[in-house]
Amino acid sequence: MIAEVDLRIRLEAELSHILGPMGLLLHDLVLPGRKGGVLKVFVDHPEGVSLDQLETVSRRISDLLDVLDPFSGNYRLEVSSPGLDRVLRVPEDLLLHAGKHVKVKTKESVRNQKVFRGIIEKFSDGVLVISSQVGKDIVQESFPLLAISEVRAEFWLDSDRVDVKKSRSV
Repeated sequence: MIAEVDLRIRLEAELSHILGPMGLLLHDLVLPGRKGGVLKVFVDHPEGVSLDQLETVSRRISDLLDVLDPFSGNYRLEVSSPGLDRVLRVPEDLLLHAGKHVKVKTKESVRNQKVFRGIIEKFSDGVLVISSQVGKDIVQESFPLLAISEVRAEFWLDSDRVDVKKSRSV
């Protein structure tokens, strides 16, 4: 059996050959943790992913897995989009979500707090800056990527949000 890191690299490369021609990107890959586990493949596209695309991708990945036979024992394959409340996994995701609401979880407490909510102001040089309203004040928080355990989009807040920049001038 191939080492997990090597297997992940190989699967990511093979999946890019399947997804690339369809204009899709691999958002995340979760390997089965045990026999009978689930191989989860999350695919994305800037304009969203249709059910037809997911069905096609699922069939193609299933065929690939039949050839590679990468796992001993039984497992299930799940192919889906990351959803609107997706985890932002790579710096490109953070840049694409600039100006949108997120929830940031830190590895260690910052001022007795590990969860922060706000709007992505910028991401550069490995530092994420979010702004949030605290009472009447707008507060900016900076987080080095190494201090972050997870950043998750909070899309429902963006659909009817008050623009923080506009509220600053009030």
